[in-house]
Amino acid sequence: MGIFDLLGASSKKIYREKFRKALQKISELSDKERAYVEEVFKEELGGGLSKFEIEERCRRLKHKAGDILESSEVRKIKEKLLEYFN
Repeated sequence: MGIFDLLGASSKKIYREKFRKALQKISELSDKERAYVEEVFKEELGGGLSKFEIEERCRRLKHKAGDILESSEVRKIKEKLLEYFN
């Protein structure tokens, strides 16, 4: 793998439509939880989210006090969104 392959992989981003489709595939999430996650990621989705940004945002969600999501749900969200980068 060359340097340009690495740069291309790191610049890949997920945008709103693919983000929504990924959330729909997580059966453990209720409609309310999906709407909440979309709202949390709303601003970042405008310019797309990189793999690093998804990991960072999910890490913050996992440790957010009073959040409506369980840790296991945040893990599933992270796993499903990161599939896009494989």
